[in-house]
Amino acid sequence: MAIVVLSACALVAGNPAGSGGAPLGPTVLPRPSGQLPVGSTSLHLVDAGRPDLFVPERPRELMVTVFYPATDVDKHPRAHYLSKELVPGLEQRLGAPLPGLFTNSHTGAPALAGSAYPVVLYAPGAGSWRVLGTGVAEELASRGYVVVTVDYTYEVPVEFPEGRIVPAAPTPAFDKELRQKYMAARLADTPFVLDALTQLAGGGNPDAKRRNLPRGLAGALNLDRIGFVGHSSGGYTAVESIYNDRRIDAAIDLDGQLGVDELFGRAATEGVDRPVLVLTSKQATDVGDARPSLDAFWQHATGWKRELLLRDSAHYDFTDFPQLVPAVAREAAKTYIGPVPADRASIVVRGYVAAMFDKFLRDRTGTLLDQPPTETEISEVR
Repeated sequence: MAIVVLSACALVAGNPAGSGGAPLGPTVLPRPSGQLPVGSTSLHLVDAGRPDLFVPERPRELMVTVFYPATDVDKHPRAHYLSKELVPGLEQRLGAPLPGLFTNSHTGAPALAGSAYPVVLYAPGAGSWRVLGTGVAEELASRGYVVVTVDYTYEVPVEFPEGRIVPAAPTPAFDKELRQKYMAARLADTPFVLDALTQLAGGGNPDAKRRNLPRGLAGALNLDRIGFVGHSSGGYTAVESIYNDRRIDAAIDLDGQLGVDELFGRAATEGVDRPVLVLTSKQATDVGDARPSLDAFWQHATGWKRELLLRDSAHYDFTDFPQLVPAVAREAAKTYIGPVPADRASIVVRGYVAAMFDKFLRDRTGTLLDQPPTETEISEVR
């Protein structure tokens, strides 16, 4: 994550502050391709009846960001990329905008009325942040989805309201036992988040402090159609959650093995009957550590399934990370990102994620998944 922060500093330094009411800093991500403006808001969720696996004396608490089709966005500020809580709070107290990186969504804008939209959850990789899924989330929201990105507390430092930072749990090593513990917490978080969204759709306010919600947000959620997309261990989270929870209709695994080392998840060992798309990097294919669990999944899953390879890619090309790395630093970051150009990786990944949910959450035909791949960066594995 240090590379992300350094990249952010370089971008801000290269873009002088705007004037008047304009954001003081650049928009860090490509604009979404959909036709709908995007709003965003954060929720602080507390599962009062569940002790946290990492700090049992405290209840499990999460921060999530909700992206949704919006209206009147010109009356609401652009959302900061790196801080969802601390920077906006400081701006409100100061009465002036602060420099920084901005997204393409508008904080607190009213939800676009007239329709309820399919809901998609997003899970980051182990030891990573929900912010790296912002580009995919904004893309889907601009196409008519409500997307909920989740930070997994105690895997990483998490920023809660009023600038409270909960640090990652101290761990001696990133070993199998720790990663299993991460997954146990994550898999219990999935139904908790879905229950909170059910409360929201019913007109309640699941935020721990009942902070104001954007107008119309409750009516924007169609919880009869739910998808889940995740990167790395987030992909495992998504596919294992579709096994555990019948409310989830489709899942996407972005470059993740479906288990912790040789301990495969039940989705891999017993299969699932709902659709799953796997997008794999060239780096992961060369390493081969995901192959055994994916092979097991292919043997047991009875639902629609497909695996596609993103050529010339590395593990983090499925996230916002390549967009944050200046050209001069790409060589230093080659462990994380591949030779595929950042803009092309973004277009292709967003396109296939949207196609998957268009096909299975909206019953659309003629998607990218209804024809052989035509993009030079994509090849079909199986």
